[in-house]
Amino acid sequence: MKRVFLAEVTAFDPKAKQTVVLHMCSPGHGPIAFDDDREYIPCLIGAPARSMSLTDNGIPGEIAVDYGTIGLRLSAEMRNAHWPGYDFDGYPCRLMWGEYGAPLSSYRHIPAGRVGSMSVAADMANAQLPLLGPEAELKKEVLKSSYAGTGAAESLADFKGQLKPFAIGMIENIEPPMIDMEYLVYQYHGYGPTADVVAVYENALTLGAAKYTVASYEELIGLTAEQLPPGTWAKAPAVGMYRLGAEPFGKMTADVIGATDRGQPLTSFGAIAAWMLREIAGVPADKIDTDGAEALDRDFPHTWGNYLDSRDKPEDDSDPAISVGDFLREAASHLSAYVFPDREGIWRFGRNVSSKAPIMLRQSKASAPIVLSIAMPATATRAHKVRVGGRRCFVTHRDDEISSALKDAVDEAVHGVGQKVDEVQAGVDDIRKNFKSLVLPALVEPIADLKELNLKYGEAIGKAHGALHRENHIAITALGTRVDENGNLVAEQITQLTSRVKNGEDTVEAGFKNVRETIAGLDFASASEVTQMIAEYGEDVEAAFTEERRVRAEDDKALSEDIKDMGVRVGDSEGKISELERIVIDEGGDGALAERIEELGVKIEDETDTREAAIQGIERAYIDADGVVAESVKTLSSSIFDEASGNSIVSVIKANAKTQVDDNGARAEQINAINTRLNPLNGASYEQNVQLISDINGLMSSQVTFKVQTEVNGTKVVGGLGIINQNGYVDTAFTTDAFSIWTPTGKQPLLILDGNGLRVNNAFIGTITGTNLKVTNASIDNLTISGDKFEPAAVTSVGSFEHNYNGYRNNSTSDWQYLGGNASLAPKALIRSGNGESKTLITCMGVYARDGGDDDNLNTCVERRGGDGTVLLTERTNVQVQSGNRTFSYQWVDNNVKDNTDYEYIFIHRKIGSDGSPYWYNVTFNAVCFKK
Repeated sequence: MKRVFLAEVTAFDPKAKQTVVLHMCSPGHGPIAFDDDREYIPCLIGAPARSMSLTDNGIPGEIAVDYGTIGLRLSAEMRNAHWPGYDFDGYPCRLMWGEYGAPLSSYRHIPAGRVGSMSVAADMANAQLPLLGPEAELKKEVLKSSYAGTGAAESLADFKGQLKPFAIGMIENIEPPMIDMEYLVYQYHGYGPTADVVAVYENALTLGAAKYTVASYEELIGLTAEQLPPGTWAKAPAVGMYRLGAEPFGKMTADVIGATDRGQPLTSFGAIAAWMLREIAGVPADKIDTDGAEALDRDFPHTWGNYLDSRDKPEDDSDPAISVGDFLREAASHLSAYVFPDREGIWRFGRNVSSKAPIMLRQSKASAPIVLSIAMPATATRAHKVRVGGRRCFVTHRDDEISSALKDAVDEAVHGVGQKVDEVQAGVDDIRKNFKSLVLPALVEPIADLKELNLKYGEAIGKAHGALHRENHIAITALGTRVDENGNLVAEQITQLTSRVKNGEDTVEAGFKNVRETIAGLDFASASEVTQMIAEYGEDVEAAFTEERRVRAEDDKALSEDIKDMGVRVGDSEGKISELERIVIDEGGDGALAERIEELGVKIEDETDTREAAIQGIERAYIDADGVVAESVKTLSSSIFDEASGNSIVSVIKANAKTQVDDNGARAEQINAINTRLNPLNGASYEQNVQLISDINGLMSSQVTFKVQTEVNGTKVVGGLGIINQNGYVDTAFTTDAFSIWTPTGKQPLLILDGNGLRVNNAFIGTITGTNLKVTNASIDNLTISGDKFEPAAVTSVGSFEHNYNGYRNNSTSDWQYLGGNASLAPKALIRSGNGESKTLITCMGVYARDGGDDDNLNTCVERRGGDGTVLLTERTNVQVQSGNRTFSYQWVDNNVKDNTDYEYIFIHRKIGSDGSPYWYNVTFNAVCFKK
């Protein structure tokens, strides 16, 4: 029998303004009809060809499926020439095949999902419809709900249109938006119940366990100030919210477990993916391979989670901000996994990690499988057997956003409490013997970039909206007493004023609200005053002021605080000044805190850039079980952020000072830093750092460093000066390319030191020790070389002789001979040695010639007379005399010279055997005696 291909495609008819279902079939027969009288037009001319890609750039990656297209023939005879006028994009499609003549119930379905836009040939005779497959169902938006801006749980008008945040799985350190500034309510998930809020942090320091867990927003804001005092918080996981007990001033973050499935937490990827397919994408449960999802979780037995923060709603609803498909594909990449529909449209799960034993491929064809050819295409390098894991941190903290108490604890854990006295002293003694710079490591450490301030604007305006009454013109004052639900006595005074008019489309309004309250109970007493003021002109001009003053006393705890906040806004330009002052004593008087935090800044935003100038000051003094601390931080910041490039030009000045005393001793530190930056790779910095330590274990240290730094194209160069005194050992170091000292006028250098050497005009040096010494001109009073000392007037005596022997020749071989025939005529010199060790240098020079035969050979020597008698010095043997008149020169050194003694040195010679004897002519003989 002949096989038939059927298609049922839904489209929108713009003329009829309704959807229609088009029925088509493959050609080779007339129209096909079934029992329900639906007629399938034989206009299909091309069946879809499904293909799948398993790799990306040659390595296993995301599985991509192409479902192909179906081809159509258009004509009046087919009664479908008008179809190109329909809208097909995104509408459902059903594909089937079966045997011709068989009932429709026997046809098998082919996964198709939806179709895209129709493309029509130029002759209008043929068209194509792309098949989108089951993936089309995953284009649905994850963030599908937005704030109405009507107040309460729907937040204020400023939040109108903002998409609600989405949290799923185990996620740490997120920064959810504050949706209710009056009751300090935060929302981290706006799409149903969640599992839990694990922890809440202010400046990275935990606030402890939640004081209350409630089920709704209404219960959350219904908690009184007595129930939720400063420093505490409450949570409502059922609506994805939590609330603070007092106005925060630091960076607020939280750890949460997000959405639940039938009341159970979702913390693994497979379970999360199956839930999102079913609950958000709308995939039927029988089309989800839950067994595969569970197997994936067993293969990757780690918690996983993700957080999508609140953001603006896309202008075009057809382009989701985050679709289910994009969310799951990105998530799968985190654990080298895949999620895809098979041929039956069932969503499958797995990982790109081989579970089979590898086999050997042999080019020799000696084993199966037979290798016919080998090729190595260019692919990206893949890492094998590497698992990268960790706990994702969704928000990071700048240094000034981390609690000082936490930093102190980390510092103590890392660096310990110091060394023992003997260890410290031993270390110093070792440094004295074997030089090692103590200050150099701190001096060469690059200066870290200072972070510009990014103040939060609009908080005062958000809180002050509570001053506006719903009536346009009203003045209310209420004064009264009551007993609250806990039996506490409450006295209240409330004043509220509102004035509101319309100026065309603009609303011009002003509001004032003041609430004063005193409460007394058996376990506490408190008094508070909250003032809110706001003025608005239309939607773009606002000014606000809020102040909260509060005092509270309990059995072992007392609090006094004042929080002021001013803010203005004109379009995209904003300004703020805020101040917090707080004193807290708790734990029965064992813990105390006094702090003042001030911020002021202005920001102007437009389409091209954001400009901000801000100042922040933090002063804090506290005492707890770990120590006594006083600290202050002052930051000045100016920045311009370019929207197009994403780059910030920054200038920051920051001054930190801190004193600390604890069981380990005392510490003090002061850091002044300046940083300018054009971009992350180019900037200039300065830092002055003073650190003092008096450690109970014996370490006494005082250190100061001055550093200057430039960074050009990512290369940092640091120069500076450092001084440290550690237990009496003082080390000073410079890091510099050149060092110089000048006269006060700057016209004459006194000292220059650089890569070419040291240049000094005049120097007085005790001892010079070196390998090579080069001196152009030297005036030296005393000089010793290799143990021999040279002194002024070192020569003590000189003797000399000169005579022309006019060819004298002596042929005797009996003994040593004198030139001229006897000692009186021989070359000789008289000297007298000096006081101290001396030696004599004897030199004999002249002209002689051989006797006419072959070369003559003779021996020469010097005879010394005086002192110890006659002594012969070292003999010169086998001296060869060649033809012609030849010059000669002999030298002797007499090292055995006594002090203050007369010596006579006489030149002697003798011929060797039967050799001839030379003829002697002009001869010069000298002797010089000098101190060693």
